[in-house]
Amino acid sequence: MATADVSLATRELFVRTLQTEVVMKTPFIEELQRRRQVKYKGGKYIEKLVDTDDDQSDMMQGYTANTALTDEKRTSLGKPRFLWRLDQFPLRYDVDEYLQNVTAGKEEQLLDLVEHMVKKARRSTKLWLQKSIFNYGGTSPVADGNLHRVQSLISALNHDSTYGTVARSFGTSNPWWQGADPAALCENISASGSNQDTSYPLTITNLRKWINETDISHYMEGEDDLMVLMCPTLWDKLAAEMESRLVYKPGLKQKQGIRSMIFDGHEIVSVPYLQKTATTRTWLFILNLRYFELRIHTARNFKMTDFKWQGEVSKGHDYWLARIMIAGNFMCWKPNSSLWLSAVS
Repeated sequence: MATADVSLATRELFVRTLQTEVVMKTPFIEELQRRRQVKYKGGKYIEKLVDTDDDQSDMMQGYTANTALTDEKRTSLGKPRFLWRLDQFPLRYDVDEYLQNVTAGKEEQLLDLVEHMVKKARRSTKLWLQKSIFNYGGTSPVADGNLHRVQSLISALNHDSTYGTVARSFGTSNPWWQGADPAALCENISASGSNQDTSYPLTITNLRKWINETDISHYMEGEDDLMVLMCPTLWDKLAAEMESRLVYKPGLKQKQGIRSMIFDGHEIVSVPYLQKTATTRTWLFILNLRYFELRIHTARNFKMTDFKWQGEVSKGHDYWLARIMIAGNFMCWKPNSSLWLSAVS
């Protein structure tokens, strides 16, 4: 039996690597980056001219020689406006961490705490952005005048709510700025109301209907414009239906399972964040990525300030502080090209 001397004379074996226990994928943000739709520019506001009247064919008149010719002029331009949202992420270490880790040698320093802190902060800002885009899992859209929250997918696609300073109301105010409705192909949502919160089962037939029989198909220029987002539970359900249609080929080695899905040319993506609550597990988004944009101000483009010692100011404290500074917003320039359903099972 080992004596107490063994414990005193022998050092523990410490594996000098860090195992990350929590990782969450952010597929929507990665896709915006891949498409170069994360843009870095300045300006007072974020604005864009939009064509609000795609069909003026009813102005055409058939006439004869004795018919008075009609005369009409319509407004067909709008200018949605978005404000800059300001956010920051603080990073701090105190004198104990400075003496015992930051300035320690490699033998004593099992992990560089400052380097680790910065890496985690960078990752956290990305997760924050994902939560913001998905409205923190809530169904109430971010108000236009809320300067503390980035606009979300819910802000853009929720029916009958002001977005980009443009008021929306069924059948009356700016129907061209509404999110698509799952009921039918209709450029203007009728005054009868929205079908956005209607309960629907997720099936291949319904998914095809939501794409081909709504405004989504009307504004789609290519198959790869669309990305369909859902939680892993819904993704697994759809994958099971897809698998049931695979053809068995006798004599060949069978490969079972689906690792990724392309449906009618459109990518179907499982978003882990949407699995977190009972509310988001029933959400489904069909997004035309061509019209989404993450705009970041050039002066606050996730830049990190230097660590500065706070003890040099009067009544300061003995710690070092840095910040990651962000100014930007997330926008959709054609909400009626995309769809949000809140009760899919």
